[in-house]
Amino acid sequence: MLPDWKARKDVKEALRRRLFKENQIGALVPNNKKKRLTIKERAQYCAKTKDVWDIWLHALDLAVPKNNTDEAIVAASSCLSQFRKELAEAGVDPEQINIYAKLPNITQASNKIQKRKLEQGLISRPKMPKHFSLEEGLRRLQNIRTTETPTLQDLADVIMILSMRPAEATTLRIIHYEPDKSNPPEWYNPDCSWYCTEYIKNKGEAKNNSEPRPFLSMEKNPERARELLTWIQNAIAIRKLRDPVYSINGKRSIGVFSKFLKPYGITAKRLRKIGGKHASRVHGGQNSTSQHLAFLSRIAMRHKMDRHDSGMYYAEGDTSDSDFDSDLVPDPKTLPPTPKPINENTSEIEDIYDLYGSI
Repeated sequence: MLPDWKARKDVKEALRRRLFKENQIGALVPNNKKKRLTIKERAQYCAKTKDVWDIWLHALDLAVPKNNTDEAIVAASSCLSQFRKELAEAGVDPEQINIYAKLPNITQASNKIQKRKLEQGLISRPKMPKHFSLEEGLRRLQNIRTTETPTLQDLADVIMILSMRPAEATTLRIIHYEPDKSNPPEWYNPDCSWYCTEYIKNKGEAKNNSEPRPFLSMEKNPERARELLTWIQNAIAIRKLRDPVYSINGKRSIGVFSKFLKPYGITAKRLRKIGGKHASRVHGGQNSTSQHLAFLSRIAMRHKMDRHDSGMYYAEGDTSDSDFDSDLVPDPKTLPPTPKPINENTSEIEDIYDLYGSI
């Protein structure tokens, strides 16, 4: 006797051969698979029923990890956090969310795991590939020609130069901003005229209306940096260059870009962190303290400036070390001279530093 799934499949195939339409086949052989609700659909259902026990049951279901691995526990906590966010957007009472959609045990377990992994990462940081060292990156930066069609190598270099997340390759904007002096916005610093908008990973309303943050990158000339970004974005828009995150049909697909980076033993995530470190070295000068370099890394990666430890956790490698911590030490004869701090940009960087206070 055939199993149920096989019998249903055979009947559907027989009906298709008889030229039955899909809606007719669905009526004759209904799909008995249980539909799995997305987190957003769960939240919308709870908002519709207005039953707090629905919130609690869905929270319990999302909080159960698939297994006992660290990754599964962190993923379960992330799903639960997303569920609370979707509940809030669906209009559920915040007090009900705090009571019925918060499970402290899973959150605390996830936080401990992430803290342990961050601390382990600080102790044993991976070596930086020579191909993406500061010297090699600056050499390729000088040779980029925006009149030519960009390659995956150019895409990787621009992601590193601008300390971008791969998903920001099509969204990030670099703007020159001078507001009305009589009514400047709260975030504006009169000593800083270049900002970034449309960056990723903001919570709540800021996700759709992100507050501009000061711009800092390996490329000291903001206009040149904006030109490089526009060059990459235009090539992706007309499909001359593959989007590093999404396929042509809009589905998430990072395989092509990851395959390009694999020979260097690096991921796109590390590439951004390396860019943050390089930017701090370019703007920090030769005698900067590790605290000041970490601060500049946070600016380059567009972190919230109330997170004073973010540069320590996210910047690639020890920012106080030499860039010759790569797998192979390059021959000094083949390298361009190490760039010295450019005085004309020093004042703006110091003004940014003064804006947020010394570390």
